[in-house]
Amino acid sequence: MTSFNTSFIATPQECDKNSIPQVGGKAASLGELWKAEAPIPPFFTITSTAYQEFIKHNNLTPLITKLNNISSDNLLKTATELRNAILGGAFPQKLEEELKKAYKELASKWNSLAVRSSATMEDAPKASFAGQYESYLGIRGEREFLEAIKKCYASLYTDRAVTYRQKIDISHDGIYMAVITQSLVNAKSAGVMFTINPLNGDPSSIVIESSWGLGEAVVKGEVIPDKYTINKVTKEVLELRRSRNKSIKYVMLDDGSVVKKDCTDEAAELSLSQEEAVKLAEIGVKLEKYFGTPQDIEWVADNRLKTPNNIFIVQSRPVTTVTTVDKPSKQTSLNTMDRIINTLLTGSKT
Repeated sequence: MTSFNTSFIATPQECDKNSIPQVGGKAASLGELWKAEAPIPPFFTITSTAYQEFIKHNNLTPLITKLNNISSDNLLKTATELRNAILGGAFPQKLEEELKKAYKELASKWNSLAVRSSATMEDAPKASFAGQYESYLGIRGEREFLEAIKKCYASLYTDRAVTYRQKIDISHDGIYMAVITQSLVNAKSAGVMFTINPLNGDPSSIVIESSWGLGEAVVKGEVIPDKYTINKVTKEVLELRRSRNKSIKYVMLDDGSVVKKDCTDEAAELSLSQEEAVKLAEIGVKLEKYFGTPQDIEWVADNRLKTPNNIFIVQSRPVTTVTTVDKPSKQTSLNTMDRIINTLLTGSKT
C-alpha cells in the first residue's frame, strides 16, 4: 500500500510492537504478521494522532477530563453526552482528506471493508479491554467509512468501558483510539493450525483443522472439522481425517451480516484441499521461524481467489503447554458477532 507520509495513516510496515502508542495493540499484531511475510488481508491503520486531532477539533478534551473527576452517579450520563458529541462531530479538513484517500485506494481493490477499533491500552499489564470496543463490517462508501470511524472513537466511552476504567483506576484521557481498516475475506473455509502437535508435543508435525465458512460452527460445537497432519520438513500429508459431520456453516454477506446456512451437500467434501493444506504448512514453518517458537495460527481461505493466493493469516500466537486441538473456545463471554470479528480481524480469544 502507498506510504501516505502523514501521522494520520499508518501502512502495514509502520505497524509493529514498537508502534503501539500510535496504532494500538491489534494493529501492531497485524503489522508483525506483515513483517513476517505472512499473507494477511490488506489493511491500513488510522493512528491515535488522528483521534487526538478529532477530539481537539471538536473541543471534546474538557468533557473527557471531566470523566476523571466525577461521581459514579454522573459517570454514565457524561459518557453518553461524550459519545453523542463524538458521533455528531466533524473531521478536520486535512484529516478527512487523508482518510478518503486511504479508503479509496483500499476500496478500489476490495468491495467490502471492516473498520475495527485498536485502542492503545488494550494489552495493558494490569487490565484486559478485550471485547470492549466496536467493529463495523461491510463498510462501503466514504460516508459510511467516516461514520464507522466516529463510532469506533465513541466506543472508547461506552458505559462498560468507562465503568471498567474507573474501577481499575485508569485515566480516561490516558487512552487513545487507533482504527484498523481492512479488507473483508469472503470465507470459503477457516480454521486453526499448530506448528507443533498440540496433543503429543511432536515438533516435527503441523496440525491443521478446517471447516466450511467462518469457523463459527466449530466454535459453537455444531460441526467436527477436517484434520490434517503434515510433516514439517517434507510437507508430506501424514494423516488426513475427513469429517462428514460439518453440514452447518456461517457466512458473511456483503453488508457485513452473518448468516447460518445448511451445507449438507458439502459435508462429505474436504473443506481444505491438500494443496491448500501444504501451503498453510509452509506459512506455518515461516511464522514459527520468525517468532522463534511454535505457533497457534488462525487462517481463512477466500472463496473468490485461487490457490495459493486464497490463503490468509489473521492471527499467530505462541502455543502454550495447555493448548490442545480440542480445547474449548475462550470466547464464550462474547456474542457470536464479536467472536467472528475477533477471529477474523484480531485473533483475540479472550
